[in-house]
Amino acid sequence: MKSETQASKLARLMQDRSKYPEYELALPLFGVRKSALKKLALNDVLLLGLGTLELVLIENERIKAAARVEKGQPNTLKIIYLSKDTLQQVPDQKYKIVKCSFGKLPCKKLEIGHTCNIAMLNLQEVELFVEGNKLAAGSLVNVDEEIAIQISKVKKK
Repeated sequence: MKSETQASKLARLMQDRSKYPEYELALPLFGVRKSALKKLALNDVLLLGLGTLELVLIENERIKAAARVEKGQPNTLKIIYLSKDTLQQVPDQKYKIVKCSFGKLPCKKLEIGHTCNIAMLNLQEVELFVEGNKLAAGSLVNVDEEIAIQISKVKKK
């Protein structure tokens, strides 16, 4: 007897289909010394140099827009400017570019001033990627009025 009914197949199909384009929600990219990435350990803290939580929307390895969480509305993200920057970076001997992702976010349209609902994402938990490979996971913390990431899990090498 099959365990999956036609109704459950249809439900799964509808969940996989999104009405709106999806963008990856991430922190602005930053560089970290290669030697520091190799030594990354549980409970380490990465200082980002950010005073406010500014985020970027990424599609197909391109930064499409920058956004920030609306004041007084923690579940709303407002687009503040559009961008066409690429994630491709100039190779550096000492530094690697780190992308900190919160996950995928459906957004109806990308226009300055447009808002997106981010209630389905946890903005406390973040995954760190280097050259497309997951390096670690962590959570956002406040260190001396600056946003930082405390490492909670490191991928085994």
